[in-house]
Amino acid sequence: MATTMNTRAAVGTSRRATSTAGPVWKVASLASLGGLAVAGIYEAIVRAAGVSFEMGASAADSKPVPAGGFVGFTAMVAVAGILFAVAVARWAKRPGRTYAVTTWAVVAASLALPFLPPYMDGDTRFVLVLSHVVVAVAVIPVVAKRLDRIER
Repeated sequence: MATTMNTRAAVGTSRRATSTAGPVWKVASLASLGGLAVAGIYEAIVRAAGVSFEMGASAADSKPVPAGGFVGFTAMVAVAGILFAVAVARWAKRPGRTYAVTTWAVVAASLALPFLPPYMDGDTRFVLVLSHVVVAVAVIPVVAKRLDRIER
C-alpha cells in the first residue's frame, strides 16, 4: 500500500514562503532590476532631449548629475525596497496593501528631493520629479501584487 506525505510539512516550508509566483525576495529583486532598466532608459531619453541636470548651491557652483546617476540612486533605493518587501511578507497582516501604501507614501515624500538644491532649472526639477514616479510605477504594483498572494 502506498503512503502519501505532505512534502510541504516535511521540508518545513509554508505557502507564504513559496508560491507559484516565486519567493518574495526574487520577485522584488526582478521588479527592482526592471526599475533599474526603466531608470536607465528614462535617463538616456531625457539627456538626449537636452535636459541640463545642473544643480548646486548657485549657478557658479552647479555641477551636472553624472551619467548613470538615475540608475545608481535607484539601485540604492531598490535594496531598501527588497528588504522592506521581505519584512512585510513576514510580518504584515495585509502585506500587499502595507507595501503599496508605505512605498507610495515614500515616493510622495521623495518628490520633495528635487526641490532641495537651491540652484536647478525648472526642466531639471520636473524631469527628476517625474523620474521618481516613472520608476515607482514600474516596480510597486508588481511587488504589491505578489505580496497580495500570501495566504495567512
